[in-house]
Amino acid sequence: MDFLSAFISQIPFFEYLEGIVYFVSAILSSILLALSIYAYRKKYVKKILFAVMAFAFFTFYLFFESAEFFLPVLATLPFIDIVAAAITTVVLIFFFLSITKKA
Repeated sequence: MDFLSAFISQIPFFEYLEGIVYFVSAILSSILLALSIYAYRKKYVKKILFAVMAFAFFTFYLFFESAEFFLPVLATLPFIDIVAAAITTVVLIFFFLSITKKA
């Protein structure tokens, strides 16, 4: 396994693969955000609004993670992991509210 890890780490594409995956996920999350905003504007259901907020924070989180990967100066900030964990918690809270709240 050490040989495989050493081999993969020498290929430049694999060094950026994590950031690329985060960025592609952020774009897909942006599409889901736009679709949920569209659904909310058609129905004005409060549950959808919670989902909109969850997708908004999730999209921000994914762009944040991809920026952290491509801008190494962000990774050196001491509070960066706390911010990422807090955003994840906020996303989970909004998804929880969208499932449990009554219309």
